[in-house]
Amino acid sequence: MIETESGLGNMEDFIEDLKTTLASARENKNQTTLLLVELDSGKNADKSSRGFNLERVYNHISKILRNNDSLYRIAENRFAAILPTTYEAGGEAAALRLKKQIPKRVPGYLNTPCSLSVGVLSVEPNETTDHKNLFDSLEKDLFRDQDSRKLDFASIKRESKEGKTGHVVILGDKSQELDAVASVLSLKDCKVHCISTLEKGLHALRGREKGVLIVASDISSKSRLETCTKIRLDRELHDTYVICLQESSSMSHANENPPGLVDEILPADIGIDQIVRSISAAFRIMDLKAEISKIPVLLNIIDFVGRTSHQLNQPLQVIIGKIEIMLLNEKGDENTSSALKEIRKQALRAADINQKISRLVKHDIFSNSKFSN
Repeated sequence: MIETESGLGNMEDFIEDLKTTLASARENKNQTTLLLVELDSGKNADKSSRGFNLERVYNHISKILRNNDSLYRIAENRFAAILPTTYEAGGEAAALRLKKQIPKRVPGYLNTPCSLSVGVLSVEPNETTDHKNLFDSLEKDLFRDQDSRKLDFASIKRESKEGKTGHVVILGDKSQELDAVASVLSLKDCKVHCISTLEKGLHALRGREKGVLIVASDISSKSRLETCTKIRLDRELHDTYVICLQESSSMSHANENPPGLVDEILPADIGIDQIVRSISAAFRIMDLKAEISKIPVLLNIIDFVGRTSHQLNQPLQVIIGKIEIMLLNEKGDENTSSALKEIRKQALRAADINQKISRLVKHDIFSNSKFSN
């Protein structure tokens, strides 16, 4: 627990207000959602002004939350919030806003980068009033969020490292220029293989998600054609990006290569920098193709969700209509009337959720994109 000169609510205030809020929620049969926010500002923050700066963080959190939400600073870098009349989805949305906006606003105050973890707990009106147990559950969700963020960070770091690693095979006799290209690519996190025989070159490309083949100018036209044909007919290798280097005297015949076999033809003396730029562009093109290939699948998913939402709408309307009729005909049985009203409330909630899904699906995501027909 902390006390602050500015009169910010502390742990005791949080517990007392929570009791009052839950009592009101039980009476009105409303859900209440709690947030537990922990700011990780790093070990090198300026401790001489942390208290003042963390109070400024408190003000930022207050502005992001709604006017009727209550916020408390319950420890040095912990904040708790009470969100009355709020379902769990509303609490998750508030947590997402905090995670996105707070790390952008506070580094200047704390003199260090920061991150945010948020625990979310939704309390039903008839749930326990043991506030210690509620806080323990809220803290467990905070720890779960912290563990998830660690796993996400590790996954992103691993994917980033893997994404930067491309495989390049230089097929042909080793030359001073191509040796320099290999050295530059190695500094760019590329795995480079300098190979003189076709079979070894194809073997080096197998099992690689992204591969670029550089065919040196000393490779004969016959071997060049054989190499490119084998690659395009091989299911495992046909997406390999092929760059052929040709002597300037042969460039006038460059277009004689069969279409679809070669992605790019460059003069052998074009220079190290241009070859490296072409290879970098090749990896970007392969990444773009991979993203474009996902679009039909996403469109099918959106279409399926839209049809399912439409089908769900009719039974929901029937249920709500039948309940309204039963309520009109209900006479004197308070328990039955109360049960029907609760069923109607939940059915209307389900209809509202379904309507949101329908609006999301009907939003013309691709109408203004370059992928629209």
